[in-house]
Amino acid sequence: MRRAFALLLALAAAGCTAPPPSARPAESRRLAVLAPSAAETLAVLGESGRIVAVGDYVVWPPEVAALPRIGAYDAPSPERLLALGVDLLVTTAGVAGRSERERLEAHGIEVLELDTSTYEATLASMQALGERVGRGAAARELVDGIERRVDAVARSTESLPQRRVLVVVGRDPLFVAGPGSHLDRLLAAAGATNVAGDLGAPWAQASLEAMLERAPEAIVDTSDNRPGVERGMLAGPWGRWPFLPAVAAGRVASVDPWRLTIPGPRLGESAELLARIVHPESLGAPSAAELAGPPAPSGRSAAGEAR
Repeated sequence: MRRAFALLLALAAAGCTAPPPSARPAESRRLAVLAPSAAETLAVLGESGRIVAVGDYVVWPPEVAALPRIGAYDAPSPERLLALGVDLLVTTAGVAGRSERERLEAHGIEVLELDTSTYEATLASMQALGERVGRGAAARELVDGIERRVDAVARSTESLPQRRVLVVVGRDPLFVAGPGSHLDRLLAAAGATNVAGDLGAPWAQASLEAMLERAPEAIVDTSDNRPGVERGMLAGPWGRWPFLPAVAAGRVASVDPWRLTIPGPRLGESAELLARIVHPESLGAPSAAELAGPPAPSGRSAAGEAR
């Protein structure tokens, strides 16, 4: 759980620092991908065949299971990437420091850093990645489709009551989705008010007592990424506070973080899922399968490494 949340904090780093188009070739053919969101975007664009190595938290698409793993957060050594024939390292902004970036580029390995700190930045990064692999038109279609889907969710919740919602991304200590995060944006579309919307950071440490005092009417808990954890509309550990409106109304969801915390091509699906958790009586509660993580390929634990 701690490792998963550490990556989530890394995703909050700002700045897309890809080199200007004039400084790079039209396409890269052999990619090392540290960012789960980038791997998923490439798969949706039909370009997962370019990936030759992945970060420890990449579990989708399933075919990455057999690829070499190159670490979690730190940029791998040029020697390691050169041995794999890599010409482009794709990661999130802030993972590779300036010295690491210069060292990689001195060996002919480009570094593409994608900003996924907000909903809007994530859409722009998907477009940038698509352009980089010669799939700009397909990326535009992907982004447009996400926006249409999120807009449709917003229309479907317009006449429903705005509910106060807490999204938990880490426990012990408690971390929540705050203002500016992609989940904050999706909550708004889902007909919800983020009870942590004033905490000052996209992924913020919060006081449990303060969150309880805000009396959330729905709780989305993505904090437990252990294999075999039961998913569904379950009170779970929140059941110890039966006075909470969310608990009393049965609007507490145990969700695999893979479903919601990766800012990538499933943003539209995530908005729909949040809307159904917040408004189950109107939109239909999601099933346990819809809240679970991806199947673990080749014996790997998807829950523990999907972030």
